[in-house]
Amino acid sequence: MKKIILGSILAGALSFNMSAANEEVLPGMADKAINGVINLVTGVVEVPMQTYKGYTNGVGFIENEAGSKTVGTVIGIFGGFGNFASRMVWGGVELFGFWTANPESYKGVGLPYDDKYAWQWGTQYDMFDPSFTDGALKPVGRKLLYGFTNAYAGIAEIPVQAIKGSKEGDTLGGLGKGVWFFFSREIYGMGDILTCIVSNPTEHPGYAWTGLYPWSDIK
Repeated sequence: MKKIILGSILAGALSFNMSAANEEVLPGMADKAINGVINLVTGVVEVPMQTYKGYTNGVGFIENEAGSKTVGTVIGIFGGFGNFASRMVWGGVELFGFWTANPESYKGVGLPYDDKYAWQWGTQYDMFDPSFTDGALKPVGRKLLYGFTNAYAGIAEIPVQAIKGSKEGDTLGGLGKGVWFFFSREIYGMGDILTCIVSNPTEHPGYAWTGLYPWSDIK
């Protein structure tokens, strides 16, 4: 039954524009699945990497080097396990939800990973810059709000996309796209809620839904 439902969703979703499906959707699905496997397999690397980064970088508000490195190491350990858990969640979403649409960008939403993959050094995000409120609380709050909005208001995509499709002369395609976007927002919304206090990617592979909110396409 699940396979039948999933097949129906995919058929309806891809029917909205087969040209776009071939050029954008299907390659995006493949990239997303591959990225999911990488995150699931290598996510544990975040633990030693964040611990080492915490020791190396320390924390800026402690002037004593030994104290700075000690606190940095402790923060790094907790951050490493948090990032590990986050990559497991997002890896599962990307691998098993390869068929979903996704947000185009998470810049300013949640605490960003240091880099795309766990083993990359990247740039360690400073939750205290310019202050803990602006550096940590606001991005986490935005992510939680965005998650609840997508999880509980994502159904608005169905009528919104159907109306949009009707205006473009493709009501059935718009309806299929709306169903696809609805299920996609549900999955990503729950992912945001589950990982609201830990880091997340700033970019998502795959086909991006249109607009920040489910009702963004209303014109």
